[in-house]
Amino acid sequence: MGILHVLPLIFASATPFQERVLPDGLTVLVVENHALPLVTVEIGVRNGSMTEDPSFNGLSHLYEHMFFKGNKVLPNQEAYLARTRELGMVFNGTTETERVNYFFTTTSNELQPALAFMRDSIEWPLFDAGELRREEQVVIGEIDRNEADPGYHFKKAIDDRLWKQPSYKDPLGNRATVASATPAMMRIIQERYYVPNNSVLVVSGDVRPDDVFDAVGKLFSGWARKPDPFVAHPVREEPPLERSSVVVVPQRVQTVSLGFEWQGPSVREGELPATYAADLLTAMIELPSSRFQRDLVDSGACVRADLSWYTQAHVGPVMFFLEAAPDRVDACLKAAVEELPRLADPASFTDRDFADGATRLAVERAAEQESPSSYSHVLTFWWSTAGLPYYDGYLDNIRKVTRGGIADYLHRYVLGKPFVFGAMLSPALVQGGLDQGHFEKILGLSTTEARR
Repeated sequence: MGILHVLPLIFASATPFQERVLPDGLTVLVVENHALPLVTVEIGVRNGSMTEDPSFNGLSHLYEHMFFKGNKVLPNQEAYLARTRELGMVFNGTTETERVNYFFTTTSNELQPALAFMRDSIEWPLFDAGELRREEQVVIGEIDRNEADPGYHFKKAIDDRLWKQPSYKDPLGNRATVASATPAMMRIIQERYYVPNNSVLVVSGDVRPDDVFDAVGKLFSGWARKPDPFVAHPVREEPPLERSSVVVVPQRVQTVSLGFEWQGPSVREGELPATYAADLLTAMIELPSSRFQRDLVDSGACVRADLSWYTQAHVGPVMFFLEAAPDRVDACLKAAVEELPRLADPASFTDRDFADGATRLAVERAAEQESPSSYSHVLTFWWSTAGLPYYDGYLDNIRKVTRGGIADYLHRYVLGKPFVFGAMLSPALVQGGLDQGHFEKILGLSTTEARR
């Protein structure tokens, strides 16, 4: 089958899952795939650092760890782990800015026990004080490991300036807040966010949709619906960045990392066209044959150059990251600054560039569906952040992006807009003159303006 015959299949917009919303508000998605006798049961919750002021920063992350502890049915972690061994489960969870998810994968003949196991974990956690104390140290250890990575300090230094309240964009969390957590604080998170009408359950693999819907309807019928948590506790809206600034992060690194961040679009009415334009632009310039890569990387100015936007319901950052050899820092930065306005020029992209970028995104979408277990993670992310209607219409809307749409996105969020610029480089290079003032000069920022 030639590529012209394959493309219509890749761009097919039919959803590869069946959906049902239960009376209690729980969204249930079933992905049927009989390739292997396995099933993944995953639940996603609209929670994460977007709900955390400094007094709670890191507690969504800590709650994720406590999810795999004792509950009303399995009273301690030893019993919990013993049950996972009986069911042959692989399990894990993740915490992000706008989603927390948990999943169990086992053989498909264990569907009913796996669903019951998930119900027990999400409805009846105990939050034992002793287990909480032990898990606090595990999370603090995770913070320690991140702080040992130079890249963590680079990104954090930029984010701390980009956001008025950085805790709402930091799912890893604050060490002191995690260390002082109590069972009562865990219970606040559970009662506020861990409710069926704020959650999505995805069952994927060797299953029949009718069997899943029937089992879930019975097993989760006691999970009580509660008011929408974001009515009483709305997500804090991030104020616009007022001015550009520069931050230099000395670290023991061999190359030089440079990064710009802007406050980008949100997945909400009035900004949706920009979100599709942002994603298509990224897909086009990531192609090795793109002019962007030729100008910045093939030219020898930079070692690496990436421009992307992170999908978020509440202000996703636009990120322009560069890597440069120590003797090519200025050349890389100047080339990058010159390249940005060219992206808004209608002549910068051909019709073939648009087609190739859209095809790349379509292939990525198709590849996501290859593994039912991994696809569950994809679905809980999109449900929590953008909503399934956005996901369903994504490829159709990508194909509607025009040159004008790309230019509108860049002019609205990037070109001429306040940014945070960061440079991570060795202390020797900073002492040798690649300091804050040096970068402010290249970027045309007055010292007074950039440091206010």
